[in-house]
Amino acid sequence: MNKELDHLTVNELWNAFRKGNKKAFQYIYQLHIKDLLYYGRKITHDTPLIEDSIQDLFIELWQSRERLSETDSIRFYLFRALRYKIHHLQRKDPYYNTTTIEDENLYQDINLSIENLLIETEGRSQQLSMLKKCLESLSSRQQQAIYLRFFEHFSNEEIAQIMGVNYQSACKFIYSGLKSLREVVRILSLTLIMYFL
Repeated sequence: MNKELDHLTVNELWNAFRKGNKKAFQYIYQLHIKDLLYYGRKITHDTPLIEDSIQDLFIELWQSRERLSETDSIRFYLFRALRYKIHHLQRKDPYYNTTTIEDENLYQDINLSIENLLIETEGRSQQLSMLKKCLESLSSRQQQAIYLRFFEHFSNEEIAQIMGVNYQSACKFIYSGLKSLREVVRILSLTLIMYFL
């Protein structure tokens, strides 16, 4: 990374970029590119679309930097903008596959820290498999909301804005998804108890 910029607050880094500091712009890119690519895969499996969307996003950021307002969270700003950019490119350009994960019911690469939910046991692989199947059975909106909440640590309000839904819907996606996962964990725990009796 860049030691010269490491000490800057989010606002200072953003403002340096807005004033045309190319190193600040590159630093913002380096800090967020992996998370943006990962989040893009939560929206669509179309890798070229994700990459093009991120490229367009950063080109537009640089070109419009002087008109951008201040932000308390660059990461939130970028996630929200990327989601918009992906959907915009899908609608605008027929070249891109318009099927998103939200349309399918995928999200197989979410890797929750399931191991923390289960105790060490001989049957762990079978239990993990059951929990993974449960996770995959959640709707894509539930999976996306859980990912944003517990892995990217966004607030429920931010999740609603990123996903383009109202606050109540975002809360419902999180709550209903967790409720399903908790039920599976409860059943697995009971199975373990019975196993060791």
